[in-house]
Amino acid sequence: MAMLKTKQIRNSSSIGFPGGNVKSDVMETRKLRPNIRIATWNVQSLNKAGKTDNAIKEMKRLQIDILGICEMRWLDSGEMPLDGYKAFYSGRTDGAHEDGVGIIMTQKIAAKVKNFPPISERIMLIQLENNPVNINIIQVYAPTLDKADDIVDEMYNTINEIMKKLKKNEINIVMGDFNSKVGEGSTSDAVGPFGLGERNKRGDTLELFASTHELVITNTWFKQPKRRLYTWKSPKDKAEKIIRNQIDFILINKRFRNSCTTVRTYPGADIVSDHTPVVGDFRIRMKKVNKKLMPNFDLRKLKEQGIESKVIKILNEEYQERPKSNAETEMETLQKTIKKIKMNLLKPDRRLKKSWMTEEILELMEKRRLEKGNKVEYLKYQKIIRQRIRQAKENEMIEKCEEIENLQSKHDDFNIYKKVRELTGTNKRKIGRVLVSEEGSLILSVEEKKEEWKKYIEKLFYDTRTDDIPNATGESGPDILEDEVRVAIALLKNRKAAGPDGIQGEFLKLLDNESIKRLTTIFNEIYSSGKIPESWLKSEFIAIPKKASAKTCDDYRTISLMSHILKLFLKIIHKRIYNLCEEQIAPNQFGFLNAVGTREALFSVQVLFQRSRDVNCKVFACLIDYKKAFDRVKHEKMVDILKNIGMDAKTINIIVNLYWNQTAVVKIDGDHTENIKIERGVRQGCVLSPILFNLYSEYIFREALENINEGIALNGIRVNNIRYADDTIVFADTIEGLQTLIDSVVAVSSRFGLEMNVSKTKLLIVSKEHVSGAHLKINNTRIERVAQYTYLGTIINENWENSQEIRCRIEKARAIFNKMSALFKNHNLTLATKIRFLRCYVFSVLLYGVETWTVSQEMTKKLEAFELWLYRRMLKISWTDKITNKEVLRRMNKDTEIVNTVKSRKLQYLGHIMRNRNRYILLQQILQGKINSKRGPGRRRTSWLANLRQWYDKSSAELFRIATNKVRIALMVANIRNG
Repeated sequence: MAMLKTKQIRNSSSIGFPGGNVKSDVMETRKLRPNIRIATWNVQSLNKAGKTDNAIKEMKRLQIDILGICEMRWLDSGEMPLDGYKAFYSGRTDGAHEDGVGIIMTQKIAAKVKNFPPISERIMLIQLENNPVNINIIQVYAPTLDKADDIVDEMYNTINEIMKKLKKNEINIVMGDFNSKVGEGSTSDAVGPFGLGERNKRGDTLELFASTHELVITNTWFKQPKRRLYTWKSPKDKAEKIIRNQIDFILINKRFRNSCTTVRTYPGADIVSDHTPVVGDFRIRMKKVNKKLMPNFDLRKLKEQGIESKVIKILNEEYQERPKSNAETEMETLQKTIKKIKMNLLKPDRRLKKSWMTEEILELMEKRRLEKGNKVEYLKYQKIIRQRIRQAKENEMIEKCEEIENLQSKHDDFNIYKKVRELTGTNKRKIGRVLVSEEGSLILSVEEKKEEWKKYIEKLFYDTRTDDIPNATGESGPDILEDEVRVAIALLKNRKAAGPDGIQGEFLKLLDNESIKRLTTIFNEIYSSGKIPESWLKSEFIAIPKKASAKTCDDYRTISLMSHILKLFLKIIHKRIYNLCEEQIAPNQFGFLNAVGTREALFSVQVLFQRSRDVNCKVFACLIDYKKAFDRVKHEKMVDILKNIGMDAKTINIIVNLYWNQTAVVKIDGDHTENIKIERGVRQGCVLSPILFNLYSEYIFREALENINEGIALNGIRVNNIRYADDTIVFADTIEGLQTLIDSVVAVSSRFGLEMNVSKTKLLIVSKEHVSGAHLKINNTRIERVAQYTYLGTIINENWENSQEIRCRIEKARAIFNKMSALFKNHNLTLATKIRFLRCYVFSVLLYGVETWTVSQEMTKKLEAFELWLYRRMLKISWTDKITNKEVLRRMNKDTEIVNTVKSRKLQYLGHIMRNRNRYILLQQILQGKINSKRGPGRRRTSWLANLRQWYDKSSAELFRIATNKVRIALMVANIRNG
């Protein structure tokens, strides 16, 4: 470390913080604080194999602590640990590997990162917590000169907004490739005299930006040889015609300009880019900041025999030896015991990630760097490096494939999925974009984010609910039994995130009989009194982006984490009330009920509308979109409904106390907002919420559609709606009838607190002939008519044919295959393993909703062609090889299966419907009932049932009769699969 001598009454410059010079009265020798090296470099892609390792190698060689990257070309935004370093990146969200910025820093400095807002693919911000002064670094990649000025203006407007948010008494650094030339000579306080070349128009823009925010362009303030000033060299640069420019800069606020001791470029650095790194030495005091880190635990260790037995012993002994107390104290005891176990026994083993990069390749990179002046030798080494990288990556792939095969032999699905994610590169930790307020301004600090989320959640769940907690009286349910607790524990799912109390379901499954008995006593105490422990009433909201470009709070979906013990308690309540609630639900509702789901909802809509069209019965359908339906439920009305259906008083009081006393916090960047009161909506993530919402929705539609005789006449009964939770289709055979239905549904929904999203609610008309002049209005606003609509993940259209949906499914499956091509095209995995992954990842996407398809001959050929397209790529067969389909299947050692799967699943589903009359009475009516209309002249279209008649050579009557016989169905399916 360098030494510095200071003499009496001699001034020395301040280091790392503002203020005057420091005076020293005596001669003393002191150690200089170590410099921090900050650099920026346009690397022209880190998306190529070996480039990231190359960047790390250069950082070590040049002793760079923080390296800003331009043209990183990584997708999305997030952070990634590297070998002793950490990368933060912000890229495009449209799948294009272009632009992108990033910052790589040492792990020691990365521990000081308190905030990382990825603004866009051109701008990102890193905020470092430091003492005495925090550091803010903005990394920028400006558009090249061929891009429109509007894009440049937009970029500077965004940076201006960020700068206004940053504190002036903190160190603010803006750096990157600005694609601007400020030129030689000082023209203001922002630009020094030691620039390079001539200024251009964008150089004026950069100077104006720097002056506005009191920044200095550090490159221009240090006298250096010209080879230490240029940052970009043209591919046409020659000894006789030098074309080099200074377009990359590091800017710092004037207040801290003295902390920068020198800035220069290093043309000897090499990463196969025409830019050179701009490196600045900064005397900045970097003090250790203690950050509270959330500990990680490996719950899979509970499956290890030695650890499992220890945990069972400690958990039960410590829980039982404590004296019995009230519910709140009992929960605290259990919480402390489990926390102690996790800290002592379940800490994850530290496993160093093995890198494919070899020392030989790094040495070759160094040799290539030394030959930068010799183009022939440089290209020779570049060719060798590419070959070595290809071989190293191949060796890594072989190792990973061997690991997957080994895990598959052990049936370890959890680690198989983990390895597949590693293999396909989908294991990066992604971070959402920067948050924007309702007014449209950027929100950068964690405190501002917390305040914005608090305001949003308060507004979302605010209601004029009475503060007086309703109390139900009357019949009470029986005490909770130990067997009920055991059954509920067995139903708890593993690997679910814990609530605020930190207790996971895996620990509850290790309770012995005595502990379960004690827990049952606590449950009965709570059930009888209706008083719920405070720790159960607090939920933790996690914000998940609905889309890649999420900006405002409304663009996020909040997922609630709650106590697993509360989930256990409510599972018992749910089992008791389910049948009572289900009796109230109409057969038109397919959401959150046993034995029905999206498949049944899609089947009902597809077949009913298809049959209506075939007999010239027009269908006028309104596809309703409610605004946050689950969050708008009025608690008082919900309690009235529970009393109305005859639910027992104990259960109602539990639900009332749960809803009236609940609070929530939002987790933001590892921190939490203040407690927020929830005054409306069903509880997110709660076991009871689905059935409670179904009841609420049922009462809305029961009241709205009462005494309205509109819809499609099916066996003389009007069917006018199909629902999956809040995803609702209301329909009629006339536009006037639909308007009557919608007016009533809108009015009643409003009284129950639900509001329709008029902009997203659509009108779809299904008819053989085009219908014009039909309009639908909600609150005097005309609803948009669409030719197609995505309902429950499938496309429905006014022509009512499945060809478009099947084409869409094929393309979605193709996209998944291409995304995972590293897995499917790898020759180191056995065909059996690849086929298993193909069925798991690709066929599952392709065949979503297959039971509802009506498949034409053309679509059958497309499905077969797509399957063979997959096999050809798995075998790496080019279209120029002229290999027959028969030979492809021989090499795959299998027959085609997709079309046979479609045929067998449709037949099995018919059997499923016909054998369960009570459950599927509406589906049977839709399939077999008579629609009050007549078929027109002309050839019939292929229908859902016609597919089965053609494939199995049976009449409709025969199919309905066979469908009730499970053995006959199984035989017919076996015949199809066996060809």
